[in-house]
Amino acid sequence: MKRRAFIKATALASSGLFAFKGLSPSSWAAASTDQGMPLATLGRTGVQVSKLGIGTAPLGRDNTDALRVSEIIAKAIDEGINYMDVAPNYSKGESERRLGQALKGKRDQVFLVTKTEAHTYEGTWELLNQSLKHLKTDHIDLVHLHNLGHMERWPDLDFAFSEQGAMGALREAKRKGVIRFIGASGHLHPSRFHYAIDSGEVDVLMNAVNFVNQHTYDFEHKVWARALEKNIGLVSMKVFGGAKGNDFRLPEEDYENALRYTLSLNGLSTAVIGINKMEHLYQLLATFRRVDALSEDEFLSLAQRGLDLLKVDPAWRSAHGLPIT
Repeated sequence: MKRRAFIKATALASSGLFAFKGLSPSSWAAASTDQGMPLATLGRTGVQVSKLGIGTAPLGRDNTDALRVSEIIAKAIDEGINYMDVAPNYSKGESERRLGQALKGKRDQVFLVTKTEAHTYEGTWELLNQSLKHLKTDHIDLVHLHNLGHMERWPDLDFAFSEQGAMGALREAKRKGVIRFIGASGHLHPSRFHYAIDSGEVDVLMNAVNFVNQHTYDFEHKVWARALEKNIGLVSMKVFGGAKGNDFRLPEEDYENALRYTLSLNGLSTAVIGINKMEHLYQLLATFRRVDALSEDEFLSLAQRGLDLLKVDPAWRSAHGLPIT
């Protein structure tokens, strides 16, 4: 078999994660908001979330302010985006504080997501209470175990999932109605996420996926193929490779195809994009509204582009840390 034919056959015979049907923008999801933003079901949670989500880590940085954050969040909601992602350690809590202020009077219009990076029961409750205060809310829709692949943060998964660990606190918070769902996020060490899947208690996974990292971390096949079988909600991050200063890591010319790649992943509920400027939001929305899903040939070409970028910049091989297995 010729090399190109072999690559094509191998790609198409893999876990069926990629959409090759040339979907139109209106077909990204079966339902949409009044503003025309496509919606997708977040796995077994049953919640309808916007196909685009806002990552708020950049909103806590010094190059923005509370007023600008409120304007960006208000515009995103007006455009039908209802998925907002944050974490306690983003800018030492400033991202949560600014997001909480921006959501004043709008809390019921969003699916609000934060995280815990504390592996203990006590530490997780401390962070939950802090997040509730910062976000000015009495409940959080989804809380992730933050970067579960980070071995120093989560040294013992058996303990973390015990009653004395972070999951003990999240179970209790769920029973009390403080949180609705439990998730796990991460950039590295894909094999650790099978522990989360096997627990039967994790409703959503958020992982770093893009057309370069498919050749390294490859959460798409190593983890998501199995998560789909369990009807676990799938959320993508690091769509453009992650922040590099105030710019996207991927070259600007790859912006459109990077977005198309993540949106073409079978089972994807929402793609979380970090925003800290209104022009970034406008660019994202304009691109989203005009693009189609990848075709077979486009997928193969983009896979080759990812390999080329790996050769040019070896830092991509461990862009989010080690291990990549």
